[in-house]
Amino acid sequence: MAIQTTSLDSKLARLDEKANEYDSRANTEARVKQARVDLKELNRALNKLETVLSEFEQQVGILTEVFGKAIPSEVISTRKKVQSLVDYSQDDIVNIIDNDAQTLSAQTLSAHVDDVRDARDAVKSGIRTVNNRLKDIQQSKRSNASTAENIQRVVGESQEAMKKINDYRSFINSIINPRDSVTHMKKQWQGLTKAFENLNTDWDGFRQRHNLSHQTIDDLKKLSQKGEVDLDELSSQSINEMIEVPELRSTLKMSI
Repeated sequence: MAIQTTSLDSKLARLDEKANEYDSRANTEARVKQARVDLKELNRALNKLETVLSEFEQQVGILTEVFGKAIPSEVISTRKKVQSLVDYSQDDIVNIIDNDAQTLSAQTLSAHVDDVRDARDAVKSGIRTVNNRLKDIQQSKRSNASTAENIQRVVGESQEAMKKINDYRSFINSIINPRDSVTHMKKQWQGLTKAFENLNTDWDGFRQRHNLSHQTIDDLKKLSQKGEVDLDELSSQSINEMIEVPELRSTLKMSI
């Protein structure tokens, strides 16, 4: 008597189908679980990128809007690269997860996380580049403030003038780690610059304003640094020129 296999084959087929359904469901659940993990990583990476990007735009704004300097070319390319990542929509992220969109078919969500992290490193590098430009500005402006102080020492240190110089220097010292918005800093710098320029802020301008010789300016520089000089260190021309300047005549003292 032949063995009837039809019923057995049907049962085996149903078992095989259920097994495939289980494997598919288990695989889907694993993908969903991994996607959730990757999404959390992406959110963390994007939050960190947003933090450094805010600092980046602040420093670029100080360089360009406050001091009127051009953006370094490497910084421009960094900004474009980062903007392409920041502009990703939720649909773009879904497409990455599904891996269905033709333009993103080779990219996984974890790879996008890596792109965001690389962008963050690029932004940090951009911040360093911009800050180096700002440090050059700091050095130049600090030198201006020191010169203005030296001139004030020989013409009489008025409290108002010294306060203007100190405010000017304090602002310059703050530009690497600013607390105010770019708009506020721009307005503040305009006011400080105007007040500063109304002082005697550079030796060459002081020389031209009072028709002094270069030798007299050199002597005044020595006086501002040392506080006093011997008469035999000064030429008769320097002494006569100094006496002719009202600001100097009222502050210079002679002792025998």
